[in-house]
Amino acid sequence: MRDVVLALAMPAVMCASGIYAAADAWWRRRRPSPPPYSHAGLRLAGQRAVAVAEAVVADEYALLTAAGRPADLAGRPAD
Repeated sequence: MRDVVLALAMPAVMCASGIYAAADAWWRRRRPSPPPYSHAGLRLAGQRAVAVAEAVVADEYALLTAAGRPADLAGRPAD
């Protein structure tokens, strides 16, 4: 009995992997992946990161000055 199960297991695995490969190919044809990053895309992402960082620093500095405690960039009270 074990021989029959073992003999039928390989065709079952091959059939299942074929069905999976066909379904995966169909899925990828319907929903293509985005193009790889280009130099322009990386440059724009870097500019967005810098803009976000500048906004965070400006907001935090505004909070410090609004509290009546102006500080330098290291967080020490200004003299």
